[in-house]
Amino acid sequence: MGRHRTELHEDLTIIAYYVSDYGYGHAARSIAVIRQLLADSPVPLHLVINCGKALGFLYESLQPFQGNHQLEFRTMCSDTGYVLQHDSIAADIEGLRKQYRQDMSLFAERVEQEGEFLLRIGAQLVISDISPIPIVAAARAGIESLGISNFTWYTAYQDMLEPQELNELRAAYAQMDHFIGLAGCAEPAWGCKDRIHTGFFCRQPDAAEVRRIRHRLARDGRRIVFFALGMSIEVEELQSLPIWDSENVSFIVSSNMMVEREHIYRIPPDYSESQNYVAAADLVITKPGWGTIGEAVVLNKPLLLLNRSRFYEDRHTLDAIPVDHPMQLMSWEQISQLDLNRLDLNVMHAAGAEPLPSSGRSGSRVLADITRYISNLLQHVSV
Repeated sequence: MGRHRTELHEDLTIIAYYVSDYGYGHAARSIAVIRQLLADSPVPLHLVINCGKALGFLYESLQPFQGNHQLEFRTMCSDTGYVLQHDSIAADIEGLRKQYRQDMSLFAERVEQEGEFLLRIGAQLVISDISPIPIVAAARAGIESLGISNFTWYTAYQDMLEPQELNELRAAYAQMDHFIGLAGCAEPAWGCKDRIHTGFFCRQPDAAEVRRIRHRLARDGRRIVFFALGMSIEVEELQSLPIWDSENVSFIVSSNMMVEREHIYRIPPDYSESQNYVAAADLVITKPGWGTIGEAVVLNKPLLLLNRSRFYEDRHTLDAIPVDHPMQLMSWEQISQLDLNRLDLNVMHAAGAEPLPSSGRSGSRVLADITRYISNLLQHVSV
């Protein structure tokens, strides 16, 4: 059942932690929370971390931080997520509806399976970011549950599916005992026992690694641009973007972004600490995903953001960005024709600028608030 399972001790507090199976943003912020929790917890923990495609990423990122705790990694695919049109950043509404109906037809079966699993391992707390399945399973098993997110799939789908299609999903999230709303949260009052709201946070960069990246990429006074838009865009279109012809710029892109130019640097596929590359950048160009925006805000990096107004989550994440944070919002058509030589570079901070102390402390405070809330919960559920 478990993956990378170690021998368990009876006195460990058992937490089942579920990470949404859509993209890597949920996993990246869950890593930050879990690392802080492992560092702060006054009692030894046994964390069973459940995820799908990002499970390997979670394992590589968390195993070195195990310390006196015990971690177990288990494959569990849990969410429909978004469905995008082929070679596009636009939502595929009919594709989503088809996949959602298929997944919801299996919902009750998956809830039953998870409930049996939670009882079998003796879970004392269930944490979800932000799959509804373990929340319902925990309720039926009589186990305390906590949701952590800036959104739920219920609100994410409100602009894409009909209200009657979402009734079961709303009922599922309503069974959450506790809810921690992250920056940009505009959710119903989930958490039938308690809820709090917090801000942006991210994984802590390694200062020496950031200096190494800058030394390599910022030679001859080059600016460094972190470009994170390419996963759903046709390769031929990416190759021809005018942005790559910008002078005196080094670009950082993901490992699976197949663009060949002299000053484009891919993040190595086995490199798990991508926040170091954001910390090294002078400008971040991305879609409004919570994780990358959180890194840019905490690390004080100017943002050029893709406008995806159809996505409920995006709109509220944008609203949460501090008003004094340097940011521009552009359509895909504008970005596809962008020449950084003509962009007002005054929006960019001085090359190599250090993160604002207030921003870094704010991110640390958010993580401390989250782990304190979890620790307080554990005091009431421990046996």
